[in-house]
Amino acid sequence: MLKKLIKQCLGENIEIHSSEFNKENASPALKEFIDENPAYLNKYSQFGKRRDEKEFYPAIKKIEKGFYLLNQDLDVYDEKDFVPVQEIYTVRTGNPIDYKPFPMAKEYITRILFSKYLFRYPSIEGHIKARGHFVNYLIKEGFKETKEEGYDGIGIENVIFSCSTTHAFNMILDTILKDEDVVIMTGPNYGLFAVDPERMNGRVEILPLREEDDFYVNPKLLSKKIDEVNDMLKKKWKGKLDYIPRVKAFLHMNPHNPLGKVVNHKNIDILKGIGDVCLEKGVFVIDDMIYRDLTFDLDDKAVPMASIPKYFNNTITLFGLSKSYGLAGIRAGAIVAPAPICKGVGEKIFATMDSLPVFQVQALAGAFNGTKRRYKQAKKYFKKLIDMYKYQLDFVVALIEGIDKVENNKKRIIKDMKKHIKDEKLRDILLNGVPGLKVRKNTYPESGFFIVVDFTDLKNKSYDGDIIKNETDLVKYLYKKSKFKTIMGQNMSWPYEDEMIGRFNFAIAIPDLIDNFIQLQKSLNGEYVCIKDLEK
Repeated sequence: MLKKLIKQCLGENIEIHSSEFNKENASPALKEFIDENPAYLNKYSQFGKRRDEKEFYPAIKKIEKGFYLLNQDLDVYDEKDFVPVQEIYTVRTGNPIDYKPFPMAKEYITRILFSKYLFRYPSIEGHIKARGHFVNYLIKEGFKETKEEGYDGIGIENVIFSCSTTHAFNMILDTILKDEDVVIMTGPNYGLFAVDPERMNGRVEILPLREEDDFYVNPKLLSKKIDEVNDMLKKKWKGKLDYIPRVKAFLHMNPHNPLGKVVNHKNIDILKGIGDVCLEKGVFVIDDMIYRDLTFDLDDKAVPMASIPKYFNNTITLFGLSKSYGLAGIRAGAIVAPAPICKGVGEKIFATMDSLPVFQVQALAGAFNGTKRRYKQAKKYFKKLIDMYKYQLDFVVALIEGIDKVENNKKRIIKDMKKHIKDEKLRDILLNGVPGLKVRKNTYPESGFFIVVDFTDLKNKSYDGDIIKNETDLVKYLYKKSKFKTIMGQNMSWPYEDEMIGRFNFAIAIPDLIDNFIQLQKSLNGEYVCIKDLEK
């Protein structure tokens, strides 16, 4: 009641108005626009399309099919007036754990909020002091300050900020790609990054990660893939364009999304192998480090490719606040790259939004700086945060495979289950795991908040008359039975197509994790007892 009264006093207890568009009321110009863009009348989320209106190439077609399966096709199973659970409460979400913002970033945002300079337009690249802070952070993290042969040293000219790493990735692609140029990505991957090159008339080719390589990139196979793709492009486009498209970049996610694999000092030969191959072949490395501060081993985090001087001028590095700093809502990212790349990105910023919002820049300066105070805060902040992630990882393993599969935190997990599930029978069912599910072997994460779940043992099984022959059958059955859905193998280019694979986010709140697994138990466990029936 007190909160309601306060909102009324502040004028925040507002009434939400909505309207339904009627095409008959459109102006002639608007009707023409609708006829040219009918997708904008569709209530469903859109995957996007190429600028040249061509079909996506095969790798992205698969991801597109998986996207529409989850975001449109399942609605035929909904009852009238069905209201779905918001995605943020499901294992499908990409949100990090609910955790306080990094203190120094919050402090820097507050500083600018109360400064006398908000009337000024900010600079294109971000304030010089903020970039200076970032450079000092990079030096603390191993980037070389001094010049040497083939390397100019690190300076503010090598840093430019953005509105999120997604924004940064798009601007980089727009800067370096020509039509039909290729970006190589791993399978699995982050599907929404995978489609971006093709939206810009480029092409994506997949480098499948292999079990025998422990799902790390194999530099020899990357080299072979680059040669094969370049040969294919030459045969296809020679004489048809005034240039020959080629492989322009390899997206290196370190830590990897969704596998959580980390390339650090323990396996730095992999990093150097990738760097050598791309340097020799004339292929940029786009080094995506958005999950770096969620490396579980805080004493040996993911090594930035560009911190090795030999590779700096061939590497474009992405940093950001969304995954590790409790500031996903700020949408702030940073690019570290050779000066001409930063200049090219700056031109894209100027052409589309004139300059960057100052709050993003301040938040980045507060999170990424070389001060002793920042590192003192970071040590305390990330230790507690990583402990939270490790516990939730154990918790979700218990729900997937059973409490006996968990080595740590058993007592705490059982205590949490008793806190949230009062019925002993349902609690025991949940703590025995989901029949037929397991963590995909060799994919246990070393960073981040995703776990790869293997549904393959369910293949060809029958549930309520539905036979699960493939991943699409599985997705439809789970949704029809219990409204459960999550990112699946076809959404992320899973390399073993005979497997049925899901990606679960274990960072959601414990009660929400439990609710998601109640849905799975309802679908797959014949002994399941509906919680609503128990409450009755």
